[in-house]
Amino acid sequence: MKNFTSLALLCAVVCTSTLLISCDKADPTTRPKEQLIVGNWEIGRIQLKVFYGGVFVKDTILKQAPRPKNYANFDANGGFAYKWNLNAADIGTYQFKGTDSVITNAIPNAYRWKMLTLTEDIFTVMNTTTNEPLYPGATVERYHTFIR
Repeated sequence: MKNFTSLALLCAVVCTSTLLISCDKADPTTRPKEQLIVGNWEIGRIQLKVFYGGVFVKDTILKQAPRPKNYANFDANGGFAYKWNLNAADIGTYQFKGTDSVITNAIPNAYRWKMLTLTEDIFTVMNTTTNEPLYPGATVERYHTFIR
């Protein structure tokens, strides 16, 4: 009976070790943001939250009309391109500000985004403005969801 217990214990240790070693994968989010952001991102959606006088009044998702594709591209050398429902892309550069913001200097538009999520497959950002042409006089939070 002692041999059976020892054999069962040895089997359990070997199986557990094998599972732990084979399931250990590197966490992609441990890569720095400077590496994770690089590449072409499809714009999955743009969501607006509208406030008048600090009171929430509307939550909407902007309709996509890609020509032929809506995207943001961040290259490893700081180059940036952004295209949303237009024939031509805004082209410029980007840089990180602090630990949670990315700022672009694109022509004709500049973008200032607070980064909410950044992984291999999803990148979410938001910005707040009081100059949204669709909602004059409102404070608008604009959320972008980029996907690969």
